[in-house]
Amino acid sequence: MTFQKPITPHILHKDSPDDVLLQDVRELIPARIERDAMDAVVENWNNAEKQRFCELYRPEGALYVLRSVPASIDLISAASLAEFEVNLLEFYTQDDGAMRLTAQYLPSGVEEYLRRAFLPHVAQVTREESEALAIGLAKSECWKRARVSCYLMLNDTDNYFFYRKAHEHVPGLMLIEVARQAMYHYVYNSSGYDRGEISISMSTLDVQFISYVESTYAVEALVTQTEGLARKTPRFVDKTASFFQNGRSVAKIRLQGGAMKMPLFKRMRTLNFPETHWFTPSNRVLRRALVNTDGRLSIRVDLEMLSMRAVSVKGQIETDGHCEVKSVSIYADGFGFLCLPVDSYSVAGDRTILHLDTLSREQSNALKDVIKSHFFFVTRDDFASHSTLSEAEISSSRNDSAMSRYEVIS
Repeated sequence: MTFQKPITPHILHKDSPDDVLLQDVRELIPARIERDAMDAVVENWNNAEKQRFCELYRPEGALYVLRSVPASIDLISAASLAEFEVNLLEFYTQDDGAMRLTAQYLPSGVEEYLRRAFLPHVAQVTREESEALAIGLAKSECWKRARVSCYLMLNDTDNYFFYRKAHEHVPGLMLIEVARQAMYHYVYNSSGYDRGEISISMSTLDVQFISYVESTYAVEALVTQTEGLARKTPRFVDKTASFFQNGRSVAKIRLQGGAMKMPLFKRMRTLNFPETHWFTPSNRVLRRALVNTDGRLSIRVDLEMLSMRAVSVKGQIETDGHCEVKSVSIYADGFGFLCLPVDSYSVAGDRTILHLDTLSREQSNALKDVIKSHFFFVTRDDFASHSTLSEAEISSSRNDSAMSRYEVIS
């Protein structure tokens, strides 16, 4: 059983590997567990699973403590720790002349540092051991706690977006993006949703920058449910990413929002553009369009603007007199070709206006999606710069006749 999905641009909602800011993920298991709660879980396990648990944990009073973690540290030993390497007070509390483990989960780097400092004779908990126990916990009906995943940040100071200028620390915006990517990955691993099944619409983002994050040292982000309880196919998302560097907390980011099924999301995100609004293409749209005729003739033109009722192109359309214009094809990156039916066309100077025929629901929705993602609204001042069109723009009213079209005001 594979517990962690691979980190890919697709699962992080990115198009390029250059945009991926995570380089590894590891499932964490608790550093300490209440014995009463864990005994109820172990009771239903088979002998092999029980043996695995006993190899990972040791009893310490009312707790089970992970084998690689000291349950308590005397104050003299605690004072000998390198302050730069770990802030023990993040994970332990002073009690009765000793530091006692109070954190339920430890970042991987902190766990390994404490093992080397205090339990060097104990074998490090392997990734395979952690994952095997995490699988057993996740399957148990008695275990209600949310999974905790530890992500290692990929801090590339050559990143074209976050490091366009020299920084002496990790930009805060980069940490937010790391948290967003880690949370997407976490959702598709633990919520019961698959990639493409839902859209996560963020409603609230709470960010705490506790200290500067250095580019020099490793950064770990622990992601889990904010309330700490496991949830399957939730309609509301509430995740927290806790960032650690050199054994201390450096940032905390909480994201809240809705998890909507894609059909509902698409309906909610469909914009009904006014028919009088015109839009110019972005650089993600090929400026050369194809005007197609019923005689299989394709005429290349330069795309200038479009609306929900017409397409404005530069260049005149010449046919041999035996062909009728039937459609216009536009290409947008990530979308492909959009083919729209043409009812008629008219000429205004060196510009041709292709009047669209009645669009099907699918064609209308596709046109709206392309405008929303790949075009910009033409303001009144911008529109005036198109000298062959009047300030009245192009009338959006249709004739009452069967041959409905735009009227061009010259």
